[in-house]
Amino acid sequence: MTASANASIDADYLLVGGGLQNALILLALAARQPQASVLLCERDTALGGNHIWSFQALDMPETARPWAEQLVEYSWPGYQLYFAESARWVEGAYRACSSEHLDRVVQQVVATRPNIRILTNTTVTHCDATSVTLADGRVLRGQLVIDARGPEHSAQRRGGGYQKFVGLECQLRQPVNMNAPILMDTRCAQRDGFRFHYVLPFAADRVLIEDTYFSNTPDLNVDALAAGIVAEAGRLGFDVEKVLRTEVGVLPMPALSTFHPRKTGALIAGYAGGWFNPGTGYSFAAAVRLAEHISNVPVAEVYGDQWKKLVRHQRIQAHFLAFLNLMMFGFFHDSKRAKLMERFYLVADVVVHRFFAMESTLVDMWRIMWVGAPWTPKGWAKRATAPANPLR
Repeated sequence: MTASANASIDADYLLVGGGLQNALILLALAARQPQASVLLCERDTALGGNHIWSFQALDMPETARPWAEQLVEYSWPGYQLYFAESARWVEGAYRACSSEHLDRVVQQVVATRPNIRILTNTTVTHCDATSVTLADGRVLRGQLVIDARGPEHSAQRRGGGYQKFVGLECQLRQPVNMNAPILMDTRCAQRDGFRFHYVLPFAADRVLIEDTYFSNTPDLNVDALAAGIVAEAGRLGFDVEKVLRTEVGVLPMPALSTFHPRKTGALIAGYAGGWFNPGTGYSFAAAVRLAEHISNVPVAEVYGDQWKKLVRHQRIQAHFLAFLNLMMFGFFHDSKRAKLMERFYLVADVVVHRFFAMESTLVDMWRIMWVGAPWTPKGWAKRATAPANPLR
């Protein structure tokens, strides 16, 4: 049944929040259920906020590519890691999408679909299973409400720590020959847990530099860290002319999984619903998986057998990743935490990609927990020996 067939509802799908999760759901529905009516409510003037989303080779399933690949704004063949005693190149597509690109892609799709609407500058005060109440008192009704309003609406952190960062998109005075990202460069002064620089090369003279921490506390001095990024850019080979944009994030890394979906009330999606990777903070893989499910079944069957299968898979992965956070934030501090991260990247490229995509097998879990882990004799003895990135 569509909204046009039922005058008592405003849309089949009511999407609350215009971030990555609901943008993916909207695009998937537009491709898979072209007759369905969709209404998205966003509190700001544009979708996406102020973000750069990155995702790895396996984060976008083959089945999602026909509708999701249009979000790929930047793409590289792999990425580099630098540690105090080793370096590592990980082969496999690494992609990124800015909030501006996400907004542009979604708006282009909406412009061709009269049954899909976006309400910007619209604040939602309450949601339930089939209705949304706006700040101006209006009540919108639908067959399914999906609430994806972001980390600020997430459940209690449940122990663990935080991934926090300040990122500067910088214009460079001199172009650099850099053809792939640096996922981690830990050759910086270590403080506040585990610290590293993350770099995305958008163009020869434009890069994103993030100062990132896996910390036990959420405290973040944005001005001081931003000034430090500019001051340390020379070590990374960059001569910063000006800062174009600043991005700030403080993401919980829970020690107990926050993934507890329910069948009553609105469907809580995105970060608030636990649809993210607790061990990395990346959200694309889980978000696209949920979008695939919603678009592949009739609205009345969202909570059917396929939902149970999806939830079971996500729950297993989330519990494993949260347990790793418990170990890292509870037992590994300062230099031990840095060594733990270096040991993790002893595993094969495909194991790394499955870890980020929340597709780890039982064998992968064993490898991550045991092979090369610092708490085993073998782990203390091994060193990463993979060559540095030949592209840089």
